[in-house]
Amino acid sequence: MRHALVCWLLLAAAPLAAEKRESVFHSRAVRERAVANSKEYGWAAEIRDQAVAGAARWARMPDEELWKEVFGPRITRSHMVWSSGYCPACRRPMPMYDWQIDGWARPWKVKCPHCNEQFPKNDFEAFHRSGLDERGVFDPKRADRALLFNKEHPDPADALHRFGVDDGEGYVEGDKRWRFIGAYLLYGQWTQRIETGFRNLALAYAVTGDRKYAHKAGILLDRIADVWPGFDYASQGLVYERARYGGGVAGYVYYAISSAYTAMYLATAYDQVFDGIKEDGALVEFLRGKDGRKRSFADVQKNIEENIFRHVLDHPYMIRTNYPGAERALALIRTVLEWPANRGQLRGELDEVVRKAVAVDGLSGEKGLASYASIAPREMGEILEEYAGLDPELLPYLLERNPKLRETYRFHFDTWVNREYYPNSGDSGSFGKKTPQYAGMVFNGAAYSLLGRLHKATGDALYMQMAWMGNGQKLDGLPHDIFAEDPSGYAAGVKPAVERHGAWPEVGSVNKREWRIGILRHRSAPEAAVWLDYDSVPEGALKSHYHRDAMNLGLFAKGLDLLPEFGYPAVQFGDWHTPQALWHKKTAAHNTVVVDGQDQSGGAAECTLWSAGGPVQAMRASSPAQIKGSVYERTVVMIETGPADYYVFDVFRVSGGKEHAKHTHTTWATPAVFGAQLAPSSSPYDAGTLMRAFQGDRSPAAVWGVDWKVEDRLGYVNPALDIHLRYTDLTRNAEAWTAESWTVASMTSTTEYSIPTVIARRRAAGEGPLSSTFVSVMEPYEGRPRLRRIARLDGEGEAETRVEVELEGGLKDRLWCGEAGVRWERRDGAGRVVFSGAASGR
Repeated sequence: MRHALVCWLLLAAAPLAAEKRESVFHSRAVRERAVANSKEYGWAAEIRDQAVAGAARWARMPDEELWKEVFGPRITRSHMVWSSGYCPACRRPMPMYDWQIDGWARPWKVKCPHCNEQFPKNDFEAFHRSGLDERGVFDPKRADRALLFNKEHPDPADALHRFGVDDGEGYVEGDKRWRFIGAYLLYGQWTQRIETGFRNLALAYAVTGDRKYAHKAGILLDRIADVWPGFDYASQGLVYERARYGGGVAGYVYYAISSAYTAMYLATAYDQVFDGIKEDGALVEFLRGKDGRKRSFADVQKNIEENIFRHVLDHPYMIRTNYPGAERALALIRTVLEWPANRGQLRGELDEVVRKAVAVDGLSGEKGLASYASIAPREMGEILEEYAGLDPELLPYLLERNPKLRETYRFHFDTWVNREYYPNSGDSGSFGKKTPQYAGMVFNGAAYSLLGRLHKATGDALYMQMAWMGNGQKLDGLPHDIFAEDPSGYAAGVKPAVERHGAWPEVGSVNKREWRIGILRHRSAPEAAVWLDYDSVPEGALKSHYHRDAMNLGLFAKGLDLLPEFGYPAVQFGDWHTPQALWHKKTAAHNTVVVDGQDQSGGAAECTLWSAGGPVQAMRASSPAQIKGSVYERTVVMIETGPADYYVFDVFRVSGGKEHAKHTHTTWATPAVFGAQLAPSSSPYDAGTLMRAFQGDRSPAAVWGVDWKVEDRLGYVNPALDIHLRYTDLTRNAEAWTAESWTVASMTSTTEYSIPTVIARRRAAGEGPLSSTFVSVMEPYEGRPRLRRIARLDGEGEAETRVEVELEGGLKDRLWCGEAGVRWERRDGAGRVVFSGAASGR
């Protein structure tokens, strides 16, 4: 946070260097290029036509009607109608963002998707209109409260006369409140009717040069500027039904995270239309009729720049968001207002933004691998392309000063398993679901142009492969950027890169040592992989969206995620602090070891062994600080058994505390336990651990486990396939437990699941700290397991763990794991060595 504050001060505090005289990012030359491209290329003409169609609704509106679209700050705005609520008509659950809002088809209404009832039941538009003051801003004290009745039941004697009525502060039944209008203002009026309006109008002007679009955008921008300083979400808005949620949610119309993007959109639109409105006499005449102080365009310019942009620069905390969103917004505003006088200053500031954005293996270090961790590369893509057009030497300069920038867009390829799944480390994803879209970039026109610049600057074919992928593996339509300088040359550069290097970047086993995640991939089956996330609280500057999940193990096979993360916290049951939301972040909700029933503490983590590329691959990671103990170390070995098959040898050493419980939960599955006689037992955890149906055996067989018959509830694979995951435990002096772990379908769903979980549990007999060596083997298989027998060969107290695995066809594997590293050997039925190897660790 301190680092972010420094960046804000650098970007916001400097005095303005010059008066804005022309469009910066969308100069006359850029607009003329768009017009020329749309005449020459069919894809560019399509982009132009889409932009014109997108702006048509607002372009047809009379100036007066357009001006009236903008509302003031005197109605409480709400991020949700009711975050964990239900429909007051049909009483079915309506969590989070399930209410349907269409500001054009159903103005001032929200709709229940279950029963199709619309709320509020009163005519709020008439009520709002009755309360407008002399400035055209709603004042609830002026509004005619006689209009607050259910129009479907106008008789005051009717029991439903007041049902569903919202005066702007919500419809109330007892202690329940539905903020229909508070949510509508954000998603219907602001996002759909106002923000989309000025953005679409500005784009239409930028691609056509037709000033009618600039004129209409100018009306919206100036009207927004009239009321903008009065917006303060911290005192006027709610998140999860709470004011100042999380210690003070700043922001303007929206709360801070979204306000940063609103500020960007406003700055971009203003810059796009500036050349089109600076000599628009009709615009000034109309606005002077609304406010006599606006006698010239200079007055309009002052209103927009001081009330919107200078206000943001003076109050950067009001646009605090995921890095580097606020930094981008502040830089964008200063550029729009001051360029080129501040060219040198901005180059240094952008260098600092990039340095932090790529600090951790090319990313910012924020967790949530397929969600929040993708924000920095996506924002960086926008920043780099925005400024590359202004400063052609900027990108080479940034690449030279920040070599990790070359890793940024490779990260989400390296961690994308078979282009289907990401390890959902941190606040990311939904239970068992695929992520078939590349997470590191949104493919739009600016993105394609950036990829071309990166390829030119680095020679790395990755960027042309990305363009090919984003375009549906074809050349037609590239680069999708109507402002592109050389469209035909771009497409000509993609083809040879793809022909020479392939359509997709080559990926293999990969270890992201700074981000703290390793992925071992099967050499011939891209869908088969095992991963280890080996930290919890990040050690870098950004400590957000992490889980207490160090040494968490994941496994992909047979087209499915067989050890899936529970995913994004279940915030739909109230907020981030409910038992359901907190559960997804707890250590016991992950495939790792829980010590003394407590969550991990965070701390230093490192990979101490890495061996990849052969039929046997291994990784080891250590982080004793997580448990405030002396050992917390997991060794994972992936052993191939066929063209698409493998098993995992897993050794987890723990020293510290009095009780160790190694959790392993799978996907939807039917369990068949072997080697243990289970009996119902009470939960060993506190109420915050959302697990149930505990069963235990304090003295299981030396070899015990569970065979899970997998249920593919999402329909990803052929239903005829008989897919299993077999877990075999060889831990000495351990109790065998099973349970069911709670989760939900997604962060907006109320569909709940109970997921089968197995626990190997050890408890100290004396006073000293407990030391455990958990040993297990996991085999994903179809139909019949390839592993015929699994045995542990080392004696009690030996330092090195030894396991023997007999496979079908007479093959026999021997595996050794000790402090020095791991060794392996496979022999055929005649005793001949098929392969052998070793990997040393620290």
